[in-house]
Formats: sequence, structure tokens, C-alpha cells
Amino acid sequence: MEDQLRFATCYWHSFGWGGTDPFGEPSFNRPWHGAGDPMAQATHKADVAFDLFRLIDSPFFTFHDRDVAPEGATLRESNEHLKRIEGVFEHKMDETGVKLLWGTANLFSNRRYMAGAATNPDPDVFAYAAAQVKNVLEMTHRLRGHNYVLWGGREGYETLLNTDLKRELAQLGRFLNLVVEHKHKIGFKGQILIEPKPAE
Repeated sequence: MEDQLRFATCYWHSFGWGGTDPFGEPSFNRPWHGAGDPMAQATHKADVAFDLFRLIDSPFFTFHDRDVAPEGATLRESNEHLKRIEGVFEHKMDETGVKLLWGTANLFSNRRYMAGAATNPDPDVFAYAAAQVKNVLEMTHRLRGHNYVLWGGREGYETLLNTDLKRELAQLGRFLNLVVEHKHKIGFKGQILIEPKPAE
């Protein structure tokens, strides 16, 4: 049964979300949500996360890249932040025995993705998204993750008045092919999972 139902603690829901709703301000007062050095806060959050995983005997955890490390001013800086947290994770995983069920890239929070990532009409945004996925897929592989998730929360058209569905589908297909090609290139054995969420 545990092979089919692999319970995991999700980083975003447990440590990233501020407890907001449409009617009020964040209700969770966590030390890493306030002002301070973002990388020190990310490391503190990782320490607390792995303490919780150990206390509740969580066999797996999951993450988006922006849940675990702050976005930098450039892609290079963002990747450097993520690499530093990867080292923290590697140590904590060896220490606790907690495994990575899946990693994923956040291709929705930054306003660059307001018109999608894989389906974005701007080639620079498409390239940025591809580079972001490449980095997180490689990190997931190095951390011996079991899967990699693609979630297109902001993909696709807003209205039928300003889109070319055929082009968007072709572009999305190209993006997915690039991900699978890179998975094989680096030797990642995990599955590529697509998380569908209609009308979101």
C-alpha cells in the first residue's frame, strides 16, 4: 500500500503559505516571513521543515523552487540560491532518511508568467521557464527525487479573443518534449507528472 500511497509533506502548504485569504492579511507569523536576509531565512525554514518531517515521521517531502529559496535578481542568482539550499537538503536528507517525492519549478508566481510559461508568446519568457525547469529537474535528480511535476497554473488563453490555440498547444508540446529529452539526457529515472487543474 505504501508504494501506491506515498504520503509527503508539501513545503509550500506547510512552510511557505502565509495564511492569507481574500478578506485579510496573512495570519501565520513565521520567522522566515518577515524582514531579514532571505537566504538565512530559507536555511532556517529548512531546519524547521526537517524537524517537522522527523517529528511526524513523514517519509517524503515535495517542493517548488521558490518555496525553498528566494528568487534572485537574475536567473543565475536564483540558481545559486537554490544550489545553496540543495546542500542543506542533502545533509538533512542523509541525517533524517526523509526522501524527495517530487520537485517542481514555480512557473506562475512571478509576473513574467502572467501570460503563461510554456505557452507564453514571448520567446524570452519561454526560454526563462525552460531554464528554470532544467535547473530544478537537475536538482531533483541529484537529490534522488522519485518524480518531477509540471503544473501549468497560468498556461493557456485568458479569452478566445486574443489567442491562437493551435500555436499555444504546439508550443506547450514543444516545452514538454524538451523536459522529457532533458530527463533522459541527465539519466533521471523518475516519472514526469503533469498536474492538471481545469479552470485555474
